[in-house]
Amino acid sequence: MSMSRGMRGTVVGLALLCVLTACSGGSNDDPGSPEGETAATPLNPSQLSQAMPRKVGAPEGWRGREPQVLDGAEARKLCEQQATASCAGVTALGSAIYNLEASSDTHTRFTLLAYDSVDNAKAGYKTLVADDKEDAGTAAKALDLQPSGADDIYGYTKDGASVAEVRVGTVLASIAGRDLPNPDDLQTLVTLQVDRIQTAATGKNPDA
Repeated sequence: MSMSRGMRGTVVGLALLCVLTACSGGSNDDPGSPEGETAATPLNPSQLSQAMPRKVGAPEGWRGREPQVLDGAEARKLCEQQATASCAGVTALGSAIYNLEASSDTHTRFTLLAYDSVDNAKAGYKTLVADDKEDAGTAAKALDLQPSGADDIYGYTKDGASVAEVRVGTVLASIAGRDLPNPDDLQTLVTLQVDRIQTAATGKNPDA
């Protein structure tokens, strides 16, 4: 399994709807008040698109693809059809992929869900993590991921898959790697994603 069942379905749905040519121990369940969260203000679809990892800014050794984003009714419909995260308040969703240049079998998927409030994003995070734990079972090994700026995070590895579910304010991110070569790779990619969300939330372009 390279990512949770719901988020994996979201990526597949994005590919179909957008007609793509290609496509923890570290849990923090008490993030404090929404006022103290960087991305407490909902991100619009343009900001969510900017928050997605892109070709520009890919870590050394990784090759990125341009992300795909759905918004409004399309995003909510797709979420309700395929995601295991709560879809109440979803305003946009996006998908992006990084491939390791040295191995065609090694890749990481990034899936983002933008919500209209922190409370709805928290609900989405809780249902997604609960599904992960049920799906992965006792064979999963919890990961201690500690990226600065994450309000909630849960990570685990199992059978070559490394998965992190992260909430940053009103945005839920699922980062799923397959056959990552280094133990710190997931931490690096999660930190990259969190930083991009935080920057986009301030109205700035992460690639500027």
